[in-house]
Amino acid sequence: MNNIIGINSLSFRYQSKFIFEKFTLNIKDGEWISIVGPNGSGKSTLVKILIGLLESDSNIIVDKLTLNRENIDKIRKKIGVVFENTEDSFVAETVADDIAFTLENLAYDPKEIGRMVEDIAMEFKIDDILEKEPNFLSGGEKQKVALASAMVARPKILIIDDALEMIDEKSKNEILEILNKLHKERYLTIITITQNLEETYKTDRMVVINDGNILIDGPTINVLEEDKIFNRIGLSLPFMVDLSIKLKLYGLIDHIILDMDEMVNALWK
Repeated sequence: MNNIIGINSLSFRYQSKFIFEKFTLNIKDGEWISIVGPNGSGKSTLVKILIGLLESDSNIIVDKLTLNRENIDKIRKKIGVVFENTEDSFVAETVADDIAFTLENLAYDPKEIGRMVEDIAMEFKIDDILEKEPNFLSGGEKQKVALASAMVARPKILIIDDALEMIDEKSKNEILEILNKLHKERYLTIITITQNLEETYKTDRMVVINDGNILIDGPTINVLEEDKIFNRIGLSLPFMVDLSIKLKLYGLIDHIILDMDEMVNALWK
């Protein structure tokens, strides 16, 4: 599996403080990776560097293109981003027009835009709100619209930057299921940026960072067991992970269990 993103010895300074110093990370094509860390750990700065909003001293490759001023427009076409604060991302009077705005910026044929908006709306189950004003949508609906806008041009990479924090559990689970489907069916590379460990459950790999350094990098289910690292950087373990770790100590189970029904079945055996 080839790398779709390669970050080699990234250095980035804000005023007199280094946010990253010789930071290296490779992300494979088709991988779903979660980058986890507390506030101020460098997560959002990394996103801004990858989409060219911040310039850095580094050799960064995105889908075989070197990240520089010459290639930034091509690279941005390959990356869809959903940020935490969707309020700032709406620019049009209706949901349909807002999604279409992404395609207009990328100079798509006007004859194709309407069809592409309808297709993505059906996929995200928001076809019934296309004529609504974004300001009147619920938090979950706004995030679905933001996600549809990020995916309408079918990018190869999707970045979710703390975008599921402020929505209800039902909407969050619906969005995670959509992401899981996109990941599997389109071989979409997804980067989930979060400090909420429950949002990492479906990811293939987890990278935990703090103060611009990688503390641990490995399969998500294995990294979740590193409770001492999460406690040290102030991240709370989800209930099911914490319970699993305690039950493992007593020999009642032999692996992390994330589903309550599966846990009940394992304990009743």
